[in-house]
Amino acid sequence: MIKGIFFDLGWTIFRPVNDNWFINQKMLEFTSMQIIDSLPSEKRKTAFNKALKYLDDNHLLFSEDEEVEQFTGFYKIIAAELPELGISAEQSKEIAAFKVADTSNFIFYEKARETVLKLKEKYKTGIISDTWPSADRILRSGGMDNLFETKTYSCNLGTWKPDEKMYFHALEQMGLPPEQTVFVDDWEPNLDGAAACGIQGILIKSRNDSIIPGQRFSENIIDKGKYPSINAIEELPELLKGM
Repeated sequence: MIKGIFFDLGWTIFRPVNDNWFINQKMLEFTSMQIIDSLPSEKRKTAFNKALKYLDDNHLLFSEDEEVEQFTGFYKIIAAELPELGISAEQSKEIAAFKVADTSNFIFYEKARETVLKLKEKYKTGIISDTWPSADRILRSGGMDNLFETKTYSCNLGTWKPDEKMYFHALEQMGLPPEQTVFVDDWEPNLDGAAACGIQGILIKSRNDSIIPGQRFSENIIDKGKYPSINAIEELPELLKGM
C-alpha cells in the first residue's frame, strides 16, 4: 500500500515562463532571444555545458547568498564563451541576483496546489528535486511551501538525481519503507534511480520541449513504458487508486 508521495518540482509542480530555467528577463534586458537563437547550436551547447559543469563542481550550498555567487560564475562563463551576447561581468552578477530573487519566472501548474492538498489527506508528501536554496521562496510564492512534510534538495547534498543519496535521504526523512512510496518525475533516468532504491516511479509528461541546446534538464521525454505515466499532476490521485 502506498503511504508516501515524493514530487519533483520542475515540470511537475511548476515550470519556467519561457520554458528555460536559466534565461530570465534580466538577461534579456542585456541581450535578446533573437541574438541567442542566431548563434550556432553547437556553440551555444558548448557554452552552456561549460557553465553547467561549473554548477556541478560547486553545487553544495545552503543559502541564497551562496546561490547568487554560484550563478554569477555561471553567467560569467556564458558571457565569456558567447561574447556575441554583449553581457559584461557586472551584468552577469545582476542577472544572477535577479535569477535567485525573482519568482515571476515560475508558473505553477493550475491544479498543482489543489492536487497536493487532496493527496495530503491520505498520503505523506515530500520533494526530491535538483534545485537551489531559492526553491523554498518559489514554493512560498505559489502558496505551496507548507504542503510538503519532507524536502530533499540536491544543493544540500551536493549531488544530483539519480544519485542514490537523494532517494535514501528522502526516505529517511519520510520514515517509510521504499515499497510504500512513489516518486513523480519528468525524466525516466531519475525514476530508474528511485526504482533502484525500491521507490515506485511515475512519469509525468508535462514538459515543453522548446529548450535552449546544452541546458540541463532539456532531454526530451521518452516514455518507454517502464513506469505508469500521467500527462498532468491532477491525474495522479486516480492513478494511485490502482497502485
